[in-house]
Amino acid sequence: MIINSSTAETLPYGRVFHHIGYATKSLEIERKYFEDLGYVQEGAAFVDQAQGVQGCFLQGPGPRLELLENLKGSNTLTPWLNSGIKMYHFAYKVENLESAIDWAKCHRGKMTVAPVSAVAFDGRRICFFSFRQGPMLEFIEL
Repeated sequence: MIINSSTAETLPYGRVFHHIGYATKSLEIERKYFEDLGYVQEGAAFVDQAQGVQGCFLQGPGPRLELLENLKGSNTLTPWLNSGIKMYHFAYKVENLESAIDWAKCHRGKMTVAPVSAVAFDGRRICFFSFRQGPMLEFIEL
């Protein structure tokens, strides 16, 4: 689907780009790679049992990255990893989660994770949408 930028609404006002989600089989190996590129870990690592992942954020000379690894017994990231895709989502903080959800649905987004409290964001709700023409989007409630 090609969206005509002259007629389509953009993601609702109040959005701020936050990070690129990066799937990995080993946080330790990937973190070392990005440290060699000038990235440093931002804050503490986290474990999110509900999402089936553990991860950390990295800040550096490029956009903030969220490195994520499956928890033992989880396959949350397996489809991406099996496809050779590591950078798999863009995340935006949004002032109004419901407006972002409405926007995504109007743009033929498919909700892949319904709003859920996230450990990495102090319990604020997040949700994910996939789109045919681009990366998955994560919306983070402010």
